[in-house]
Amino acid sequence: MDEQETNGHGRHGRAPEPGPYVRHGQRIRPDERLTRPESDRVAKRARRATRGGDRSPTFGTGRRAVVLVVSTSAAAGTAEDSAGPVLVGWLQERGYEVEGAQIVADGPEVGRALAHHLHDLPDAQRPRILVTTGGTGLAPDDATPEETRRFLDKEATGIAHALVDFGLAKLPEAAMSRGTAGSAGRTFVVNLPGSVGGVKDGITVLDPILHHIQAQLEDGLDGRSAADDGVHPPRPQAASTVSGAEAVAGSNEAEGPAAPTTTEPAVDDPVTGASGAAPEAVAGSGDPATPFARLTAEPLDADAAQAHVLTPAMGAVALFRGVVRDHDSGRSGVVGLEYSAHPDAERILGEVLGEAQADFPEVRLWAEHRVGRLAVGDDALVVAAASAHRREAFAACAELVDRIKARVPIWKKQDYTDGSHDWVGIE
Repeated sequence: MDEQETNGHGRHGRAPEPGPYVRHGQRIRPDERLTRPESDRVAKRARRATRGGDRSPTFGTGRRAVVLVVSTSAAAGTAEDSAGPVLVGWLQERGYEVEGAQIVADGPEVGRALAHHLHDLPDAQRPRILVTTGGTGLAPDDATPEETRRFLDKEATGIAHALVDFGLAKLPEAAMSRGTAGSAGRTFVVNLPGSVGGVKDGITVLDPILHHIQAQLEDGLDGRSAADDGVHPPRPQAASTVSGAEAVAGSNEAEGPAAPTTTEPAVDDPVTGASGAAPEAVAGSGDPATPFARLTAEPLDADAAQAHVLTPAMGAVALFRGVVRDHDSGRSGVVGLEYSAHPDAERILGEVLGEAQADFPEVRLWAEHRVGRLAVGDDALVVAAASAHRREAFAACAELVDRIKARVPIWKKQDYTDGSHDWVGIE
């Protein structure tokens, strides 16, 4: 398989997402746009990120959740609520116990409902997740954010920004939302807009990170630890590196042993806005029998990938090359890309590779992703898989590519002939 894919690797991963994912503090010019696949493709990709053993799809099992619909007209019976059932279905799919949507009128009723669930109930009966929909706009009786803040111990401003920015890519009016998010005791509380579209966008942003939020709020509860959130189980660290390559931590790396630094060009982190060294790291060792994965600012070498995985015992080599093309999302005139990686991208890529190797033990694997600036025709991602028979090689190669795109937090800035640019994958 020598599959050539072009600019279609916009977003790799939920972070996660670390998380989703915005250019905070940067003004969007009229000649600049944010692109992403259709919302249904985004939702499918978020669901796919829960597969492959990285977390249980029903991580909310044994926990209670509440959906609070804020609508004076729905509470009076003069309008039908459509957003609440969407949230209830999503939370039930994730394993939470949800007793349908509770509908309250705008204003003080919201505060009374929040007080009941967050203060009046015994701690063991309080929900672990409380999602409101509605009352986040500028109408005189829209008071959901104000009522919510009265109960929050900590605000999660990044989540609130991510929700607005995701909606902005589709609808300018998303900027009018004033919703907040944060923790009240061990409960995560978040305000979503009252529309079905706004709720679906909110689910897309929250679904990849909800289990991380849950783990942090339950840290120390009944012996639980936030360090084990069901997503990244501990894995043995590589004992050595590939000859000639150095393991380099990102500028915001907070885990693992200190790594030697290099003089790679700096890249901006689109989540934090900070600049750090371009990651250049490997997973595995210098032994060619081990799987190999790294991020690099150097040109990728497909021949080296095939040479690494091919042995006399291998009868099939499947090769994937993701190549930069001159158009994307229906727009022509792409002249180049610039890839940026989250500081944890290197570690996550190694985990993804290790998990794929465990799922395909008879297949030898290689994966490299570029960071920094690329021209049209350059390889952005190379994945090679070799096995005794073609079926296993094809399956392992395709699965590894999908997991890299779904989980590794890498973003691209796409430049056009007219001088404009857009960001792809910041969602």
